[in-house]
Amino acid sequence: MSYEENPSACGPRPRNPGPNPHHSGSGVVPGIGVAVIFMFMLLLIPAGAAAQTCIGSPAMTSQFTLGGYGAFPDAGTVYGVDSRSNLPGRVAMGARIGTIDLEDTDDNITSVGADVAFDLAGRGALSFCPVVGVDHDFWSGTSGGVDFDYSRWAFPAALAVGSRVGDGAGSATLIPSLRAGLLHQRFSGEASAGPFVLQRDGNRSDLFLDAGATVHIGPVYGRAGIHRIFDDQGDTVVRVGLGFVF
Repeated sequence: MSYEENPSACGPRPRNPGPNPHHSGSGVVPGIGVAVIFMFMLLLIPAGAAAQTCIGSPAMTSQFTLGGYGAFPDAGTVYGVDSRSNLPGRVAMGARIGTIDLEDTDDNITSVGADVAFDLAGRGALSFCPVVGVDHDFWSGTSGGVDFDYSRWAFPAALAVGSRVGDGAGSATLIPSLRAGLLHQRFSGEASAGPFVLQRDGNRSDLFLDAGATVHIGPVYGRAGIHRIFDDQGDTVVRVGLGFVF
């Protein structure tokens, strides 16, 4: 999880960053409705579950993926590269590095993250797994003689569910998935000019929801989905990805 999922900050930001990329209204009830409909659709899929299916990854046992991703919040663009490894057994790991390109400023925020998922025994067409992760967004720069530093740590913990349609052998495989859980964030910002220093810190915890689908054809996969954090000012962010399975 990263800044593109909730860039709420309580410290200095790159100069004139514009409106918060995720703050354009909220709605817990519509989000819950999406989750219920998506779960119902997964239950209707008559397919066996596979490792990493719960998190929407096409990688099978001992395989890994390498690709790029993008997200489109209200006030910027997020892009980067990511990789997922499906280890022998039931453990899957992922890592990413990216850039948050805010509107109305030449400064970008660096964003890195990693997560671990443990595949539980599926029931019928479904695969379940708990997922935990850590994300770090950071930026430092100087504007008008003032030095700025910004840092955000995020710790998502969620339960994911998914299903797999098709065998990936020459035909397209569809992998819908949904992840819901709690996101805890810690923010730190500092502005300094000579002997004067302004420091601001804070933290918050919110529920979040990811829903999407992956299409896997041969060595290539593509994914599209939405992400939402249920805070007072969050919006729904569209995310896409494209990569290869090895």
